[in-house]
Parts: sequence; structure tokens; C-alpha cells
Amino acid sequence: MLHFKIVRHGVRFLFILLCVIAGYYYVTQKPTPVVNVYNWYAMLPKDVLDDFYDETGIHVCIDYYDNNEVLEAKLFAGNSGYDVVFPSASPYMARQIKAGIYQKLDKTLIPNFDDLQTILLDQIRIVDPDNSYSIPYYWGTLGIAFNEDMIKARMPNAPMESYALLFNPEIVKNFHDCGVTLLEEAVDIYPLILLHLGKDVGSSNMDDLIAAQRHMMRIRPYIRRFSSSRLVGELMNGETCLAQAWSGDTQVAIREAKKLGKNLRYVIPKEGTTLWIDAIVIPKDAPNAKNAHIFINFLLRPDIAARVSLFTLLATATKGAFPYLPKEFVEDESVFPKPEVMQKLQLDQDQELEYERERNRMWTNFRLNRRD
Repeated sequence: MLHFKIVRHGVRFLFILLCVIAGYYYVTQKPTPVVNVYNWYAMLPKDVLDDFYDETGIHVCIDYYDNNEVLEAKLFAGNSGYDVVFPSASPYMARQIKAGIYQKLDKTLIPNFDDLQTILLDQIRIVDPDNSYSIPYYWGTLGIAFNEDMIKARMPNAPMESYALLFNPEIVKNFHDCGVTLLEEAVDIYPLILLHLGKDVGSSNMDDLIAAQRHMMRIRPYIRRFSSSRLVGELMNGETCLAQAWSGDTQVAIREAKKLGKNLRYVIPKEGTTLWIDAIVIPKDAPNAKNAHIFINFLLRPDIAARVSLFTLLATATKGAFPYLPKEFVEDESVFPKPEVMQKLQLDQDQELEYERERNRMWTNFRLNRRD
């Protein structure tokens, strides 16, 4: 029994000693600097984050979201704790800048800003006029993804380079049996319907909106579902044959489909399309703003930007990244559109609240296949 008490007291003494040592270390040592990042799923490779820590000693605490609404709710609630976030430029970042929830960038801390493509800086000025708050980073296009063999089997002369493939009711009805999908948000559909009808994609005219809705109801019988996060898997598995899609997601599907002997394609329609940009911004209440600037500058560095581009299969906004990319990737026009195609791309414009509400009301009716 005495032996047991001695051992017990010895263990207690050792425990107290360790606590004292740990407490002394905590008080005397500086905590590891951090940057708190909130980003889309699977958009930054772990080895890039590890390299950032190795080079700077700043630890990246990263959290993920899968849609802009989740990000926006946290930002508007305030005190999110995030230092760097990646909102879609329009309409989300546009109204967030107006609401004053971001801080202006200190570009003296971001020298790699000067290497960004001018055309992307010009586009993002639609929502950030002086490029004061945001940096274009992930970007791509909205287009058409399809299984070429399944489309040709049903319509050998299908207009595969045009939005008519998806938006002309006399054409899209041919693919009803193999599955047609549209994206899930109104902002991704209506501007392109307006483009297909020969109208201004940025129109805020209610008559144009009504015309778009009437046309959309003509193709509604041939739409199987509305799909964003699942569209890659659906194309891969043969559940669908034709989809409205984002360029980056479809590149993943194309790469994986080749392994299975499937012929998937992504097309930027000849009429033009919508350009999308996910930007880098710093919340106004970011607790580690200086570290945020250091992290942003690191992401813009040409070799790092190239690694991120290859990981995501998205185009990079950094001009100096191109020498680090494989030639076949840079020459893929579905990823890096030709200059003449770039001139046809347009970033969505933020709409007046009344117009936005009416469009969302119409969108709900369209999804429910319910006429006004």
C-alpha cells in the first residue's frame, strides 16, 4: 500500500511538473502566426498550403463552403474570423462591396498584383470599379457540356457550337430521352437566354425578362433536372447527355471520361457567353490582415498560380504562370479562350432589387413548371 502511495504521489508530481513547464512555454513563446481562409471545396492543393507555411511560418487554417449563400450569410453576420475569402464576383461580391464588409487591399504588400491579366481586371471593374477590394483568381466560362456520341446518335447535324443545342426547343427535344440539365441559379440562366434571343445579357428591362421566361417555358418539358454540384458525375455515368455547365467542372469530367472511353466535350458557344470570376478579398474585420496580404501575394506568384491552375483545371489570372504550364493545357481553348472569344465574354451585372426579385419569382415558377 505504501509503495502504491509513493507511485501515486510520484505520478501527481510529474503531472504538475509537466503542467508548469507547458504553462511556462505557453507564456514565454509566441503563438504560431495564422491566416484563416474560407474557400470553395477542392480549390487549393494541400502541398501549396504546406509550402506557404514552410516559407513564411504562417499556418493556414482553412474551412470550406459549397455555395455563395453560405459564405454571404457568415460575412453579413459579422465577426466571421476569416482573413481571406473567395466570393463570386457577380452578383455576390458586388452587393457585399456595397455593404462595406471588405477592406481595401494594401497593394504595396501584394507586388504580384501587377502580373494579373488586364482583361480580367477590366471585367471585375464592373463590380469593383477601382480594383480596390478584389483580385480575380479563379475564372472560367459558362457553356455547354455534352456526350458527343450520344448527341450525334440522336441528331447527326446537331449545332454543337451554338446555344441553339440547349435553348432551341425544336433541337433540345431530341435529347429529352438521354437527359438534359440546367444549372440551379437564375443568374446562370436568364442572361444567356437573353443572349440566345439577341438581347442584351445585362438587360434590366422587365419586357425582356418576360420574353426570356416565355421562351424558357418552351424548353421546360425537355429539362430533366437542375444540377450544379452533381453535373460532372451525371455526365460521367451517362445519366445525362447534355448540360449547361461551368468550364472547370467539365474539365474534370472530360479527363475522367477519357479513362472510361467516353467522349465528353465542353463548348463555349459561338454567340458568346458569361464569364465568371471568383475573387480574393479580405473581410473588414479580418483578425490577421497582414498575413492575409502575404498569403494573397503567395497565391499570385507565377509558379504557385500555375500549380493551382493545374490542380483545379481552371485558367489562371496570372500572366507569368503560363511558362510553368504544359503546352497542351495552355492551348486548350475550352480553358483559355482565344482573344477574339474573350472579347465576347461578359461578367454578369448586379441588378436592381426589384428586377432581381421578379427574376427569382419567375425562376421558381420555371423550376416548378408552373406558368404565371
